[in-house]
This record gives sequence, structure tokens and C-alpha cells, in this order.
Amino acid sequence: MVMTHEQLPDPVTIELLDWIQHTTEHIRGSAQGLTETQVRIPVAPSGWSVAGLVGHVRDSTSFWLHNVVAGHPMDFQEDTAWDNDPDVPFATLLEDLRRTTGAEARAAVEHIASESAPLWWPEGAWGGYRQSTVRGVLLHLFNDNAAHTGQLDIAREHIDGGVWDFGLNGVRVAGSQT
Repeated sequence: MVMTHEQLPDPVTIELLDWIQHTTEHIRGSAQGLTETQVRIPVAPSGWSVAGLVGHVRDSTSFWLHNVVAGHPMDFQEDTAWDNDPDVPFATLLEDLRRTTGAEARAAVEHIASESAPLWWPEGAWGGYRQSTVRGVLLHLFNDNAAHTGQLDIAREHIDGGVWDFGLNGVRVAGSQT
């Protein structure tokens, strides 16, 4: 009998990764069809744009999965903006967002037990906020991404009248043939 030390994927981790991937795909789908100009227009009094939101979700998702869960420390600066990529084409931002939950990213964390501690944490960040388990980190990320999904849906409706249609699994714009 051959023994292997390879860990099997954790079913809870897999389920949460699926939900996180679902939210990032919804964000990508909700932004489809917007022009480069439309995604750069501030859509809230704070000045955030669709491109800014997508950049933030990309960076945040990468941070929580790659750095915190998978344990790749970084020089963390709490006040560094994660959402402003004015020189990056929007199509590139969307593709980068897709990659943050793609096969390679998932393979790096799917075997980590949901009840285990994250492999790295930015000590002292956010006034001492901390998640003690991988499950907690993934739930935090899912909750954050789901909130951003709703924000993007509202922004999209204001920009061109497009609304997310679960039947289409995409955006329906009034007067279009989709």
C-alpha cells in the first residue's frame, strides 16, 4: 500500500470558494458591456467608480486568498488604496478578477482545512480585527464581495439602466434584444 501525504480538498473550503467565485463572476458579468468611459465615471459621492470597485475586489480577493489563507506574507500598509488603476484597461481588470478565483488560486487554498488558522495575518491591522479560522476569512471575503456585487448592480442601473437578470445570468438593458 502506497501512502501519500497529499491533503484532500476541504469540503467547507471548497464550498466557500465556490460562493466567492460566484460573486466575482457576477461582478464580471454585471460590468460586461460598459464602456471604458462609463466604468471610470464616479458613481457615488465618495468618488468610487465601477473600475475602482472591480480593482478593489480583485486586490481584496487576492489579498485574502493568496496572502492570508495561503500564507504568503507581504509588506502590508493598511492605508494603501486598493482600488485605483487608471492606466489599466478595464478588460484587464476583469480578467485579473477572474484569475483571483481561478484554478491556480483555488488549488493553493482548497486543501487548507476550514477550521485551521490562516497561514498569515497582518498583525495589528484594522484596530486588532482578526479572523481565527480559514472559514472565518472566507466568510468575511464572501460577505464583502457579495456587498460589492449589490453596489455594482445599483451602479450599473444608474449608468445605463442595466439590471442583473438571474434568468439570463447576465445584465438586461431596457430596449435591448437580450
